[in-house]
Amino acid sequence: MPDPELAALRDAIRRRGPADVRGAAAVIEEYLGAILRDAGAPGSDAARRWARDRLKLFMVVSWGNWFGVLERLPQEYPALRDEWRDLLADPAQYGPEHLVAWWWSLQPAMFQPLVATQLREMGAPLRDGVANILKDGGDFDGRLVDWAAFGAT
Repeated sequence: MPDPELAALRDAIRRRGPADVRGAAAVIEEYLGAILRDAGAPGSDAARRWARDRLKLFMVVSWGNWFGVLERLPQEYPALRDEWRDLLADPAQYGPEHLVAWWWSLQPAMFQPLVATQLREMGAPLRDGVANILKDGGDFDGRLVDWAAFGAT
């Protein structure tokens, strides 16, 4: 494998330990807390459910392109793809913190900055989405993603 960055990624994947779900959960909760405060829904459990759900959707849709790098690792890619699918298959068990922790675990030096950038970019659409639902009467639960129909299973 001539590409040193790809070799480093392969080695990091092979040496990785358990995903830091607790650390990722703290990041996600702080992040969503700020989104909800800025949108005017700081204490709304329904708004939090919607924002977590929508954040996961944004992650699934936008982070798919990162698999292009993983596909260049033919020995590791099939197992990694299966792990990702397992995380998407049970939305009640696995939330956005699990997706963040999974990417971080692959190679922190590569994926922690990428995740941070993506979260910054997703902030305004999440804030605006919460604010717009509030203006439309606050039916957050009626706007949750239908994960089975979305094809995440």
